Amino acid sequence: MKNALYWVTNDLRINDNTALHLANKSENLLCVYVVDKAWFSPSNYQSKHMGVKRWNFLQACLDDFNQQLSRFNQQLYIVYGDTLSTLNNLCDQYEISRVLTTKHPGTYESAILTKLGDSKPNINITAVEQFTLFTQASLPFELSSLPGSYSKFKKLVIDQALPALVPNIKKLPNMFASMPLTSSFRPDWLPEKEGDGCIDKVAFEGGESAGQLHLKNYFSSMLPSDYQNVRNNLSGWDNSSKLSTWLAHGCISARQVAQEILTFESNHGKNKSTECLFLELLWREYFQWLHFSVGSKTYQFKGLGVKSPLTSFYPERFHKWCSGNTPYSLVNACMKELSATGYLSNRGRQIVASCLVNELSVDWRYGAAWFEQNLIDYDAAVNWGNWQYISGVGTDPRGGRHFNITKQTELYDPYKEYQSLWLTSADHNTDALDSNDAVDWPVSVSR
Repeated sequence: MKNALYWVTNDLRINDNTALHLANKSENLLCVYVVDKAWFSPSNYQSKHMGVKRWNFLQACLDDFNQQLSRFNQQLYIVYGDTLSTLNNLCDQYEISRVLTTKHPGTYESAILTKLGDSKPNINITAVEQFTLFTQASLPFELSSLPGSYSKFKKLVIDQALPALVPNIKKLPNMFASMPLTSSFRPDWLPEKEGDGCIDKVAFEGGESAGQLHLKNYFSSMLPSDYQNVRNNLSGWDNSSKLSTWLAHGCISARQVAQEILTFESNHGKNKSTECLFLELLWREYFQWLHFSVGSKTYQFKGLGVKSPLTSFYPERFHKWCSGNTPYSLVNACMKELSATGYLSNRGRQIVASCLVNELSVDWRYGAAWFEQNLIDYDAAVNWGNWQYISGVGTDPRGGRHFNITKQTELYDPYKEYQSLWLTSADHNTDALDSNDAVDWPVSVSR
């Protein structure tokens, strides 16, 4: 193998990176990341695929990965444009004989690889299984026989041996002599930089360096032993592991996290909290393989069900939900935090999703797309899988989840501390949910 191209996606790390190990078999290597213009255009659901907060975090991840590559006399070549045409052109320009990338369940990534293979049949395309905890071959069942619920999946894989981490690389092939430097040109379709997501004055910092430091610090503390007791808190930097942000971009791997859990349990003992941490990792794993299994059904209105849910699209309700201007103060506080930081607790995500689907009767896909635009830890399989779960069109055997917002408020914000953190007096909405009633009369009209 003479010339290789490494299409970098959700694998922005040097360590535990099988693709980089395979790249060492080539003489010359081009590491490329494509920032696709389509990410910043509105989708079918009135949201963009990537918003400012996600883009800010991704930029930091790219900068750090480039610095890591420079230690091996390599660089990350960043191209702004269309992904497929960029990869096709680079393969021609540098006479690429092998393309390496990470296998991802997303239908977008799969379509790109299929089209690239069709247009370049003589190129060896290798998609490495390293976004998941297990490989498909190591699963104790065929993918076509994936269990229809998480609980069944968990029982089958809970005692499965974990794949070993790959050794750290010691070198990388040469860059191409004619390879251009990444252009400083900034296309006008990129969003302007805003403040980074910050929770309790602790900012999320993108990149493998920050991710590995956070992973080390978290498991060097005793927080994993208390995870189950705080995981439903609505706010606080220590109320969850916060590892999802770096996992989503591949700055750390699921296998690295699993190894840290096992090491912590070996040193400090196993308890319900450490078990709960590992089970959360298995939830992530289940959603990945579910996406691999069902493909585009992940994004369909009826999802995995046989009939569509009894919701529609109410533009006014959806926009009020997005802006945190609903009749439900707790929901409003959650949506304000999401917009301000690009992050929201798991409990908060469930509450606002249930509100959109059950209280506002809005098509769940609009909410999933809004999360896709704004969450800095956006993961296609996890995000859309969770929204299906809440909406009753996924794998929930109970047929969806309806959270009583009053009860959730009493349980998780009884003194309104969280609401006070994110809402001002002007944010307390007393207006009717809809401007017009069922016969199109303005609700606010006095008679």
